[in-house]
Amino acid sequence: MATYNTEISQFLDYLGVIIVVIDPDQKVSYINKKGCEILGYEKEDILGKNWFDNFLPEKIREDLKTVFGKLIVQEIELAEYFDNVVLGKDGQEKIIGWHNLVLKNDAGTIVGILSWGEDITQRRRDDEKRETHVQELEDRVTELKSVKMNIPICSLEKKDLAEAMRKHYRLISIEGKCSECLHVLKMVSQIKK
Repeated sequence: MATYNTEISQFLDYLGVIIVVIDPDQKVSYINKKGCEILGYEKEDILGKNWFDNFLPEKIREDLKTVFGKLIVQEIELAEYFDNVVLGKDGQEKIIGWHNLVLKNDAGTIVGILSWGEDITQRRRDDEKRETHVQELEDRVTELKSVKMNIPICSLEKKDLAEAMRKHYRLISIEGKCSECLHVLKMVSQIKK
């Protein structure tokens, strides 16, 4: 496990983002205070542990281990930014927006991955709620447009819409036409001329 300068470590603890270094063996060699808070563990319960086996949901572990392995042997490039889920001690999943940097020694060998990120879980939930509300509003507008197309012309300006519609359909069933609708249409056609 790498030893980090105490002053740098103290500085990193004051930042409001999670900072973690994962060594080539998939073990956590550094994590800051915010990272411990997000995960819900003490630092000593995180350091030296396999990042993937202990702090990621099971459903994504193997895929991310495979990607990490390819990164370490430089088969693929590291994405500078991606969103990923971490698993807290309480079992809660949190979405982190990660920024990443490959750490290399003087010989150019990768010695770890430095990642720092922000907990964006609430922002994602808010975005999802907003999208749901927008969709509901769009659905309602469509519904209103559809209903408006089914409202007889003579009923549009009436205070008691239900009563006006009953009267309209009664006239249609008895006389085969609605004299009020015909009157409105006649007025509109005269205005257009």
